[in-house]
This record gives sequence, structure tokens and C-alpha cells, in this order.
Amino acid sequence: MLPKRYRWLLVGIVLLGACLRMPITAIPALLDTIQRSLQLPASLLGSLTTIPLLCFALLSPFTPQLARRWGNEMTILVALIILAIGNFMRGFSAAWLLLGTLFIGIGIAVMNVLVPAVIADHFPQRLGHVTSLYTFSMTLFSALGAGASAPLAKQLGWQPVLQSLAVITAVIALLWLPNLRLNHRLLTTSLQSKARSVWRVRGAWLMTVTMGIQSLLFYTVLTWLPKIMTSRGVPATTAGLMLGLFQLAALPAAYFIPTLAAKLQRQSYLVWVICLMFIVGLAGLLVPSRSLWYLGVICILLGLASTGAFGLCMTLFSLKTTNAAETAAISGMAQSAGYLLAAIGPVSFGLIYGAVHSWTLLLVLLIILAICMLISALAVDRRKTIFD
Repeated sequence: MLPKRYRWLLVGIVLLGACLRMPITAIPALLDTIQRSLQLPASLLGSLTTIPLLCFALLSPFTPQLARRWGNEMTILVALIILAIGNFMRGFSAAWLLLGTLFIGIGIAVMNVLVPAVIADHFPQRLGHVTSLYTFSMTLFSALGAGASAPLAKQLGWQPVLQSLAVITAVIALLWLPNLRLNHRLLTTSLQSKARSVWRVRGAWLMTVTMGIQSLLFYTVLTWLPKIMTSRGVPATTAGLMLGLFQLAALPAAYFIPTLAAKLQRQSYLVWVICLMFIVGLAGLLVPSRSLWYLGVICILLGLASTGAFGLCMTLFSLKTTNAAETAAISGMAQSAGYLLAAIGPVSFGLIYGAVHSWTLLLVLLIILAICMLISALAVDRRKTIFD
């Protein structure tokens, strides 16, 4: 049985997962409505998803320094407040929309890095289970944000929908307050030296490559999967349903992969399964089939692989480190490079498609990247810790 104060922390971690993706995934379905309402140029719309990703990339390496000064739990509370303010600001004008999006990127970037460190710090014997709850909550509410934002906006307007996220985040911030009793600063000198030198550690770079490719694969598939299907004659409504299936299939992997990874002595079996699902799914898209069952199988494979890879990376941050300081350091480094690739990957692939007008080359490149991820993840698995 967990002590009462740790039960409250567990609830807090699950609630953090609920608010970390909804502010981003709620936007794509509302882009046309926002554009008409604020008279925005089309070129500006892409920044509503790119700005947060760039914040993740640029701020992640500096987050451990904030945690060493303020403590993990206090820094997360500040990030929640920033996130709530950002959600509320987005409903007023184009300028406030962009500024609010920047605030959202800052708040989420900080929490992305620190939640794995909090889990490693307070739940070292339950890493897999707690990480599973966290990733499952994040994936579930990400899908809900994507699916519910447009219908709710038709009834209430897009501004109230986005600003309601501010209310949800503010409530989560209030519920996080009791966890300040557990506030932990990363101050030990030896740990700080390791955290500062993470960029010179070979194992850290292998983990960063794994996380980076995982992020690029997920966001590229998420962005272009419907377009790949419609370009081959699949109706737009069917392509939309397949994207929904891609997100729905992610839920089992979000829960079971971290739990399973923590129980295994070696994670190489999971690495092989996840990477092979990626390779088979991407190779399956090379076949210009319009069969509903065939496309469904492909989307399920890609959904399981993408979220399975994310959950595995989140778990490895804790499994392959020996303390919260190391976890925060590698989490910051890996997520920095990962989200930078996530920000530029879909855009660069779109430019390549515009030049060659073929998905074949792009899918082959993604398959090669999946093979590279397999090699780097197996190399991480062979190490006892990332800092060895």
C-alpha cells in the first residue's frame, strides 16, 4: 500500500498527463474556424502547432537547472500556472493567440522533462506502473482533445473551448498543491556534475537518437497519413476514420508497454517488436490499397508502434538512470533533440513531397529511420545505465 501522500502524488501525475497534450491536439480540428474568426493568413496557422514543439526543443535542456533551484514539484506548479494562463489568453485576438501558444509551449516543455524525474524519485519500485498510468492518461486525453474540440466549438464557439482548458489546468494546479510537501531539489554535487556532462555521454546520445527518431516518426505519420491515403483514392471521410483508429490503437500500448518494460530484465524484445511494427506498417503504406480492413491493420500497427516507442522511451529515462537528477538530465537532452526533429520532420517531408510528388521515397526514408531507431535502442538496452 502506498502512503497517503504518495497516493495524492499518483493522482497528480495522472492529471498532469491529462493536461499535457489537449492544448495542442485540440487545435488542428479548429484551424479553419480560427482562421475565419481572426482573419489569419494560412501561413500563420502552422505556427500554432510548431511553436509548442520548438519550445519543447529549446527549453528541455534548461529545465533540470530550474528544478535544482526550485525543486521538481514547485517547478511543475509554476509550469501549470503558465499553462493555464496560456490557455486562457488564446481566445482574445491573433496576437494573444500566438502569445498564449508560446506560454503553452513553455509550460508543457517543463513538465515533459520533470514528470519522469518525479516518477523516478518517488516511485522507484513502481516505475512501469506509474509511467503506464501517465502515458495512458496523456494518450487518452490527447485523443479526446482531437475528437471533441470541433463538435464542442460548433455548440459553444472555439474561444470558450480553448479557455475551458485553462479552467481544467487551474483545477489541476490546485490539486497539485499538496504535493509541494514532497518538493525535492536536485542539489547533490556529484549528481549535478553528471547532469551537466550529459551532452558528452555516449549513452545519452544513443538515447537521444532513439527519442528523436520516435518523435519524428510519430508526428510525420500523424501529419501525412490522411494525405497519403486520399492521394491514392481513399475518401477523405475514410482517411479521417483511419486517423482516429491510429490514435485509438495507441491506448493499449500507452498502458502496457511501460509496465512490461519495467518488468523485463532486458527491453530488447520490446524494441524489436515496436520497430518491426513500424517497419511493417510503413512498408504496408507502399502498397496502394484502398481496402478498409488492410488500411485498418496498417493504422493499428502504426498506432501501437508510435505510442509504444514513446512509452518505452519514457520508461528508459528512469530504468537507465540511477537517480532523479540523471533522469531529468537525460529527459531534457533527449526531448530537446526529439521535439526539434518533430518540429522540422513533417515540414521537410512536405517540401520533399511537393518536389517529387511521390510518397514512395518518403516512406522508404521513414523505414530507414525506423531501422536506425532499432539499432540505437538496442545499443541503449545493452547498457546497464546511460551514464556507464
